[in-house]
Amino acid sequence: MALKPLGLGLASRRVLSDVVTDDLRDAIISHDLEPGRRIAEDELALQMGVSRGPIREALMRLDREGLVTIERHKGARVASWDDTDIQEIYSMRSALEVLAIEWACKNATASDLKAMEEILNVYSKLSEKQRTPREVSRLDLEFHTALFAAAHHERLFKTWEVLRSQIHAFLVYTWSQDGKINKVFLPQWGPDHKVFVEVIRNKQVEKAKETVLGHVERGLARVATHFVEEPKPKKRVAKR
Repeated sequence: MALKPLGLGLASRRVLSDVVTDDLRDAIISHDLEPGRRIAEDELALQMGVSRGPIREALMRLDREGLVTIERHKGARVASWDDTDIQEIYSMRSALEVLAIEWACKNATASDLKAMEEILNVYSKLSEKQRTPREVSRLDLEFHTALFAAAHHERLFKTWEVLRSQIHAFLVYTWSQDGKINKVFLPQWGPDHKVFVEVIRNKQVEKAKETVLGHVERGLARVATHFVEEPKPKKRVAKR
């Protein structure tokens, strides 16, 4: 099947693999490249005006992020998720964010707190029209990444980086599906996240853990309701 135009344009010659990775990641997160779709390296290289090398490197990075699945002898395919995948990803997110906020309560600096507050400030200045699912999801990922940075736990941060793109894909898609929920939820995004800053500033470890667990559980409930992908094909059992 021919690859439909995605409006990606020609990749910059500056750092090709980085540009290609960013563009493909954005196309997957926004669902321009839909889940389950096979990616032909030759067609993508031609469309983006690069050789197959940067395309291949980008696909390998996205495979590590969980956005692409590389199958031996079959090439790459955009990842798709079922309920089991969502439960696994959010169970990991719960564990990681609890650890992150616990360490942040101990290690966060004034600079870390300021970084988180600046993101909240950007959100507060957005007009209602500007509070789109895409923009708020971007700020959401920035805020939670700032939380992980505030933990000053290098290995934890690297683990979050692997999971982050999948969470982003869930947020953009989920928030694009239900305008009624968004009218209630999006205005509360700022106050909900401000609580994180306060419990970290006051080093309230137990309250911090409860806050982040409730936050992730609410997110899982929204995603599980609205993020519905095509079911994965069942493995055939060989007849004896």
